Amino acid sequence: MDQARYQEIAVDIAHSILMGEYHEGEKIHGRSTLAGRYNVSPETIRRAIAILQNSGIVMVSQGVGIIVTSKAQAEKFLRSFDQKGEIHVFLEDISKLMEQRREVDQQIENHLNKILAYADRMMSRWLDVGEIEVGKGSSAIGKTLRELEIRERTGTTIVAVVRNGFEQFSPAADFVLEAGDVLLAVGNNEGQEKLQDLIK
Repeated sequence: MDQARYQEIAVDIAHSILMGEYHEGEKIHGRSTLAGRYNVSPETIRRAIAILQNSGIVMVSQGVGIIVTSKAQAEKFLRSFDQKGEIHVFLEDISKLMEQRREVDQQIENHLNKILAYADRMMSRWLDVGEIEVGKGSSAIGKTLRELEIRERTGTTIVAVVRNGFEQFSPAADFVLEAGDVLLAVGNNEGQEKLQDLIK
């Protein structure tokens, strides 16, 4: 706040010089007077005058005081300060855009996490492979996969049947089940429980 204040005072004095309140070669009020005028500490005025002196607008002479040296430099200083203000606005805009980008990135990450979680659930739902054996007393013995309507009634898919140690992948719909066959079924837990009940 203090830093912004002494810069504001330097700009105000430069503007007063440009408007003719102070003329070149003319003495500006002393630091104490300026401190009272702007209601700030002498240290704040000292910093404001240092900016003006460094810009060639005033000269501080021991025993004389603060002397205006260049109206042209005051005008140049004000133009430069306006440009700094524009740069500050640009920087603020960039900062806001970066914050917005961070928010968008966070939203994208959240959506990606949701998609990954959904994909995991789907994979878990459809890619669980169970092994279900056709028992000796199963009602499914002698029936084809078509007759059992496994997909329609359980939601599972028979991807292979193991018989006597040999695997038959993608069995046809007219494949007839025998006792001891092991069905490799893809589906969720609920579907596989239904399949288990179906071939009891």
